[in-house]
Amino acid sequence: MRPNQNRRFSNFQIGLIAVVLTFIGFYLAFTKSIPFAGHGYQLKAVVQDAENIRAKSPVRISGVDVGEVSDVQHVTDANGNGEDAAVVTMDLKDTALPVRQDATLQLRPRLFLEGNLFVDLHPGSPSAPELHSGSVIPETQTSSSVQFDQVLTSLQAPVRQDLQIFLKEFGGALDKYGGAKGFQESFRTSPAAYEYTSQVNQALLGRQPGDLAGFVSNLDVVARELNTNSSALQGLITNFNTVSGDFAAHQASLRDAIIELPKALAVGRPALFHLNQDFPALRAFAREALPGVKSANQALDYANPWIGQLRQLISQNELRGLVDDLRPTVPDLAALSNDSLPFLEQSRALASCFNNVVIPWSNTSIPNTDSDPAAAKVYQETAYGFTGVAGESRSGDANGQEFRVLGGGGPNTLAPFSTPDLAAPLTGVAPYNFLGSQPAKQSSAKTPFRPDVPCETQDPPDLHSEIGPAPASKASGKSATTASPQENALTARYANIMSQLTDVKQLKAAGKGNAAQQLLDTVLKQFTGWSKDWTAFQRASGIKLPQPSIPAKAAKP
Repeated sequence: MRPNQNRRFSNFQIGLIAVVLTFIGFYLAFTKSIPFAGHGYQLKAVVQDAENIRAKSPVRISGVDVGEVSDVQHVTDANGNGEDAAVVTMDLKDTALPVRQDATLQLRPRLFLEGNLFVDLHPGSPSAPELHSGSVIPETQTSSSVQFDQVLTSLQAPVRQDLQIFLKEFGGALDKYGGAKGFQESFRTSPAAYEYTSQVNQALLGRQPGDLAGFVSNLDVVARELNTNSSALQGLITNFNTVSGDFAAHQASLRDAIIELPKALAVGRPALFHLNQDFPALRAFAREALPGVKSANQALDYANPWIGQLRQLISQNELRGLVDDLRPTVPDLAALSNDSLPFLEQSRALASCFNNVVIPWSNTSIPNTDSDPAAAKVYQETAYGFTGVAGESRSGDANGQEFRVLGGGGPNTLAPFSTPDLAAPLTGVAPYNFLGSQPAKQSSAKTPFRPDVPCETQDPPDLHSEIGPAPASKASGKSATTASPQENALTARYANIMSQLTDVKQLKAAGKGNAAQQLLDTVLKQFTGWSKDWTAFQRASGIKLPQPSIPAKAAKP
């Protein structure tokens, strides 16, 4: 048998345990909280008047208990002096979360005339940031409901006396001085005024649902701010009384001003309409100018040193010395400016000549479509000529500069033209008879020199010209202009064949190989027929002329 098996608690121990459990039960019943447990989410609020709010007062959202007040403390400044405010600490349940930064609360009575208050909490809008535990709601977002005793307190003897005077005078205005008839007359004679009044009332409703509620809410904020600045409000009332007295003292001027008011409105409405139309452009300009305005301070900071140097430069000492140094030079500069006017005019005319005549003409293509390759533009061909001239004078000896001559040959000796400077006509040789010359001799006449006509007003040179006759042929003893009709026809057919060969080249360059081959086959057939006719013509006429041929490159398929 074990020694501790039948051990029991003594009556004293049992009584002590019962007393402790009873004490804990009473504590929990009265405090309704578990000791040594955390407060959870706490929120503090600054109120202007804590009134009868005390610890354990409920905190409600939409009439539902979500917490209770745990502490109420008087606010003191840094020096320990009390202020007209109190801090209410609240412990909130998780069901009350989240609470936003724009949350508001009001101390409201639980029962009429009871005096017990509760905290009516509005957690704020969903778009606002959340408040963390321990955050403080400022005094501007808190308020207290008006109690019935406060209403009775406001009706003190002076206030009641003023109210009696107001009711007496208002009743006399309606009864003794015909005020009611005056109202009736105003309804009949002032329909426009009441029309505008209805428009104002309509405007007070707002454009969107909830505008009027927002206006009332903002009006409550304004009234609260006016209440916090009672001294400024008293000054406003005093000044308003002074202004009203001045209006009363100048009734005649005020009456004349009211008579002129419709005319001012008639003029002001169009002005305000046009001003309203200018607002969008002004608003856009303001948005565009905002970056420049923001950077203006930095620009001015950078400009300050330069302004300082400029101020020193134009100071009396510096500016006077500069003027003394420039005094001999200024007359010469004025004379130079006056004399430079003709030069500037000539420079302007020269620049206008280049812009209107020389440059457009230099960009003109030389109209020579029969050459292979085709002629380039004027400024390009001019550069080609300069290159040839540079090659001529590249080498030389004691006898002078040397230049190379590339000779050519052929059975046709041509005498293009004669000149008085030569004893005999200028002659040359060519493998084929010349069809003609471009430009013609009559088209190559020198342009008349007109120094009296400004260059800028002249038309650019026209490079188009007629095709002249072929020069005389020494081999045939005839000129192209005196050839027989049959020879001219054969020559025209050959020229047409050469023109079609040019088309073949262009089709090949454009990547149209099939079309080029078809045209080449047609040209070769035409050339075969022309060769037979050319041989027959030589036999019949007894004239031996060279047999033209198609270039080998053109005849390749």
